[in-house]
Amino acid sequence: MAGVTISLQHRLRSKVLILVCVVFLAVTFMSLYFIEALNQTAAEKNLALKHRVVEQAFNGYLARAEDEMKFIGQDLALSNYAVGRELDLLFSHHEVLFFGGLDFFYIEWVNGKHSMDPRARLFTKVDLQSVLGEGLINRWTSIVTTDDSILLMFKKKLLSSGQENIGFLYGFISLNDNLTLANELLESAQVSAVQVYDNAHNRVLLEEHKVGVDLSGATLHSRLPLVSPIQADLQLDIIQKRIFSSTILTNALPLIAGIGVVLFCFCLLLFRQVKTLIFQPLESIVYRHEEGLLPYSELQPIQLQSNQYKAFIESKENRFKLLAESIHSAIIFCTEVAEVELINSEAKLLFPDAEKARTLFDFMPISCHQSIQEALKGEVGVAFELTDSSLGRIYQWQVHSFKNESNYRGLLLVGRNVTQEISLMWQLEQLQPLSSAQQKKVDTDAILSELTYLSSLPGYIDSKHLQGWLGLLISVLDDISSLDSKVSYLPIGEVFCQESARVMAAMGVEANRALLDCSVEVGARNIAVDANFRGLIRALLMMVMSNDMAERRLTVRFDGEELEMIAMNDMAFRPLFYWMIKMLLAPLGGQQKTLQNNALQINLIMEELEYQSILKQLTPNQVVAWVANDYPNPNIIKAALVRLGLQVEEYVSTDSFFTQSSAVVKFDAVLIGCDKDVEAQADMTRALKLKYNRDELPIVWLNSTLLMEVDPDVFTLQGCSFDYNLHQVLAKACELEGVIPTHSYEQALSWVMIGGSRITKAIWYVELEKYEVATQWLVDLSNYHVVLSYHPDAVVVLLEPQPRTLLRSIQTAFPKVRFFSVQKWPEMPDNVSFFSMTLPYSGDQIRLFTQNVIQQNTNLRSNE
Repeated sequence: MAGVTISLQHRLRSKVLILVCVVFLAVTFMSLYFIEALNQTAAEKNLALKHRVVEQAFNGYLARAEDEMKFIGQDLALSNYAVGRELDLLFSHHEVLFFGGLDFFYIEWVNGKHSMDPRARLFTKVDLQSVLGEGLINRWTSIVTTDDSILLMFKKKLLSSGQENIGFLYGFISLNDNLTLANELLESAQVSAVQVYDNAHNRVLLEEHKVGVDLSGATLHSRLPLVSPIQADLQLDIIQKRIFSSTILTNALPLIAGIGVVLFCFCLLLFRQVKTLIFQPLESIVYRHEEGLLPYSELQPIQLQSNQYKAFIESKENRFKLLAESIHSAIIFCTEVAEVELINSEAKLLFPDAEKARTLFDFMPISCHQSIQEALKGEVGVAFELTDSSLGRIYQWQVHSFKNESNYRGLLLVGRNVTQEISLMWQLEQLQPLSSAQQKKVDTDAILSELTYLSSLPGYIDSKHLQGWLGLLISVLDDISSLDSKVSYLPIGEVFCQESARVMAAMGVEANRALLDCSVEVGARNIAVDANFRGLIRALLMMVMSNDMAERRLTVRFDGEELEMIAMNDMAFRPLFYWMIKMLLAPLGGQQKTLQNNALQINLIMEELEYQSILKQLTPNQVVAWVANDYPNPNIIKAALVRLGLQVEEYVSTDSFFTQSSAVVKFDAVLIGCDKDVEAQADMTRALKLKYNRDELPIVWLNSTLLMEVDPDVFTLQGCSFDYNLHQVLAKACELEGVIPTHSYEQALSWVMIGGSRITKAIWYVELEKYEVATQWLVDLSNYHVVLSYHPDAVVVLLEPQPRTLLRSIQTAFPKVRFFSVQKWPEMPDNVSFFSMTLPYSGDQIRLFTQNVIQQNTNLRSNE
């Protein structure tokens, strides 16, 4: 490629011309700047005068509005008009009202009546009575209404002809889009924009600019206090668009022309001297034919260095050719277009037609072309094997790209003879296969790939999650290496329950993280379960729960005796699961295949027990209450309950259950969901126990995570929730007596009995049952909120003394609760009614007390 030549003389001229032009422009702009600075100073002085003109125009507008107020006041005081016809009188003088400064007015008479200008609703929708209190007599005040209307209000006292006060007149000027006022202020001093700002309230009262004027460029700005009759600290800002005066160029033109002539003469003189002293001696070198160094001392070092570089390059080229011939490898160098630059003797032996070819593609086999093209595009680590049948050799080629002297990508192909190594590998493959123990050896590459995948996840991995994952991984690997052939027969649904609970507990994931599709009929089938099958189920659950896909589903079904499981997976990035499932399926005789939608299908023949266990059936149309609370995806649970043939009453929270469940006759079971709000789940269970006065209730806890503490009287689900385990836990719960929510609302009044011995409770219970009084028995009032939240008007009977502060706090939280005590103690608060009763309590005493409380309740409700 021919080199690009540059003329030093032309380059010097261009640089000098650029320098002179820069100097000329700098001097020109400095001259224009000083002239413009003088003009700007004069414009700023003129702007200060315009500020006063605008201020006078603003005050004149207010004065014109005050004159209009005086006219209206005189018209109201001196004219003879009927009561209520004052607006007709005023609007008969339309030439004053419609062309004056006021936008609207408001009249407040002494007798409390008022008259409002109908034009007021054009400017604001608020009740003007709410802003009249801010008015000052004979002073302007600024008001901003709730609908963002900015008003100036003037208050004037109305005096009759006898100088008696008959009311007040309020005049209003709207500053929102007041084109008349804005036009007067802009045209009074011919400014571009004007703004009135209230410093005391930090708000803009008026802001306007001329139409068609662009203020994004250079402007002049003046900001001074506004002296006006308005009772406020106002500031007036005016903006004047700065126009570049054409007289600046006219005034500076002689100076600029003189500077240009001087610089032009300087350039001509400089060019002549440079040509005479520098370039003419250099041109004379061309005509010299003598050998040796140049006569100019400045050029001699360059010539010497060039000669040294030339000799050095020739020496390196000779050594490189010698090295290429002595390394016993085929070497080919080519350019960026695959043209051959250098080829050693061994490469010529492999490709005898290389000297006649123009590029690599002309003599190399077609199977190598793609690799060469990838290397030309910058691919790193390109390698391929090539077999030469005529010579009986196998060469392994490495392709390296590099930048040549022209900064283009060249290629180096190095071919190494690997015939002997390949022959030895073929011989090793003919040896006997590995032992079964060696075949079960852990695939270390798969483990490293899985760890690499976990380390590259964008989110934070909790240490407990990682420790659980490692523990589960070790358990699966133990199942793979285990030789234990022990088999037990269990329903497949129970296996999924146990293994999903184990995976959840270890990894700390939520129960609803994976969607397990296992029907009741499938889950009830008894199959032979060994360590390999458990490890397979555990590996599938780990794979489904830990993947990052949008759908995490595991489907289980039977086709005759063949078990089919389909799991959504991301095994393309996690080969460890593929290896584990493959090793676990081998002893089970199963098969696996990958579907198109990122799903893994596993099929295996399962040995079933001849006699299946009898599955408890749910009675059709049983009613179940599903209290979701903060349980994620509650619709999935509702759909599963509907599939089980149950009638589902869904409630979003505990409060909605207690307030909306009265329409249901009976609940056969109550499912309480929970994610993080464990207290709400426990409180609802405690409230139901207190409400129905028994511990054995058909309550099922459905949690998204495993609980640390579980109520022993309730039924819980462990692991993922699916049709089979929901059916099993509901079958157990529905064996208990159901919940009748309407029972607590049949009574007119609810009683809460506090304290007392067992004998005392028995006596009271028998007597109160005669009056059909619904009672709940508490040891103390420590958990009062659970009961009183659903009975805020209950009667609390204190059979034992209670703390004074606790009783007062309960009364504050629940004002309708009434306290009665049958014992007297020193610190009894005032909100406790005392009814004297002596121990032991008799039926007559309890009867009198009950009648008294019921009578008080009846009187209280009649007064309400």
